[in-house]
Amino acid sequence: MRNKMNTDSTNQNPLVSVIIDNYNYGRFIKKAIDSVLHQTYRNFELIVVDDGSTDNSREIIEGYQDKLIAIFQENGGQNAAFNTGFARSKGEIICFLDSDDIYYKDKLAKVVAAFNQNPEWVQISHGRTTVDAEGGIVGRDPIYFNQGDVKPLLLQWGRYAWAVTSALSYRRSVLEKVLPFPKQPTAGDTYLTATVPFYGQIGKINQPLMYYRKHGNNVQANSNNLTYLIKQREDTANCINNAASKIGINQRFDLKRDIDYRSFKILQSNRGSLTQTLQIIWMTLQEGVAIGHSFKDTSERLVRRSICALFPDEGKVYMTLGLRRYLRFKLTGIKPQLIGKKSDNLQF
Repeated sequence: MRNKMNTDSTNQNPLVSVIIDNYNYGRFIKKAIDSVLHQTYRNFELIVVDDGSTDNSREIIEGYQDKLIAIFQENGGQNAAFNTGFARSKGEIICFLDSDDIYYKDKLAKVVAAFNQNPEWVQISHGRTTVDAEGGIVGRDPIYFNQGDVKPLLLQWGRYAWAVTSALSYRRSVLEKVLPFPKQPTAGDTYLTATVPFYGQIGKINQPLMYYRKHGNNVQANSNNLTYLIKQREDTANCINNAASKIGINQRFDLKRDIDYRSFKILQSNRGSLTQTLQIIWMTLQEGVAIGHSFKDTSERLVRRSICALFPDEGKVYMTLGLRRYLRFKLTGIKPQLIGKKSDNLQF
């Protein structure tokens, strides 16, 4: 039975639209759907867009009947699925959920409360708990997100601290200004987080409200695909500059100040230098101070970017494995795997 919907934007109980995009995640999607259906906040609609799955996803989704809105379409990618879901939605607040992730049971309640208490916010980030394919907890990620007006950070550094897709929520009013998603391959969350801040302030909830699942199909996805990574940074710069232009801001983000872009270009050319490395180190320190990165996060960025600039071949291995697995690999010679304690006690 579908929840009774209240779309009145003047009350404190706004309709929330949760949009799940799915492609061949039949083994995970049931827990994603159940985590929404078991929310303590009840004024929501759940829209599941299946993007041409060839596994058993359709059978699972159809099994929920009128508990959700199911849309089945030909494969067009995540951005196309989100466009379809948003066009069908009615909620004043929009939350996205990847079909391999899981919400905490009070996620929607806390997001609605935060938006009600902060009418100037148009986007909210919150923390996450990382789990493996079986649901075993891998770790609780440190929580730090920027808040307020982040346009200066985007125009200076091309980034700020935001959350993953399933930990992002938006006011419908701002999404109507920036959607539909463009056709370029930039990830949907990157496009939104690069454009939405030009239309209002962003907020944060300093606690984990979802489980982020790492597994064989998404761990370090595209992390060693330099063509993709470079194109993604170029697309992000274009998103930032187009958004700035639309609201009359003359300043533009210069890709030369995108430190990851510079590192990726060095890897692509396979030619690094000490001069380039020193420039990257100095810029990384400046960026860390401006954004407010933790000492740990800034140190990890310094190590990664320095290795890429000085030793491109090693940098490519690092980009594939990540810091911890890279160090383990260098010490043991054995490519490590994610390790997590198996648990079925995930919070719905």
